[in-house]
Amino acid sequence: MNKFKKILLVLTLIFISISAIAAPTMPGSIKVSGVTHNSVKIEWQESISMSGEGKIIYEVKMRIRHGDKPSEWGFHGGCCLANKSNVVISGLLPETKYEIRVVAYDSSGENSKARIKENAFTTLEKPTTYQVIKSFPVGFSMVSIPFKFVDNTVKYIFGDEAFFNAHLTIYKYSQQTGFVINSYDADFGWDDESMVLEPGEAIWILNNSPTGDTRHRAFRGNVSDKWREIGE
Repeated sequence: MNKFKKILLVLTLIFISISAIAAPTMPGSIKVSGVTHNSVKIEWQESISMSGEGKIIYEVKMRIRHGDKPSEWGFHGGCCLANKSNVVISGLLPETKYEIRVVAYDSSGENSKARIKENAFTTLEKPTTYQVIKSFPVGFSMVSIPFKFVDNTVKYIFGDEAFFNAHLTIYKYSQQTGFVINSYDADFGWDDESMVLEPGEAIWILNNSPTGDTRHRAFRGNVSDKWREIGE
């Protein structure tokens, strides 16, 4: 009986060793970048499938830490199972400390040991959103762009809303190029959506509405409490 038990123990150890070898390698070190008030980019070094069983899938979980009390590991911001070694996660809570856990799985269901990054990052304070309504009567009006919003292109500053933008034309002046004209067509949008309108920059707006309608436009800005300093 003792001999049988020894043989059984040896076979069990061999089985465990083979299983350990067949599992994917642990994901490499985790890097964090692009942290905002509600999003982050996470990268890690790829795992290797030791069994040769197809493509690696990564399970990315996070937890919130309040002092010495972390929450349970779970999916946050819709994330995720990933088939590559980086993800962008959004929908996070502002001013919150997160920790990251990445596990690799192969197509046979074998999984690696977990790579964990404690105190990985803290999301930023949620910026204050400001809004200013500008009115453009028929004819020419001059307006100063009040805020920085996303990348400050026409696409984001004015958007692509026909009701607001129909019959509007932007005249932007610079000493190098003179006036650059960018008009809006309700069917196609702005001629140049990539035109940049910096905070504080003055532009001319032509409203040539055939019915004499005044156009009202809401300018939005996600900026800090020091928004008056933007552009300085």
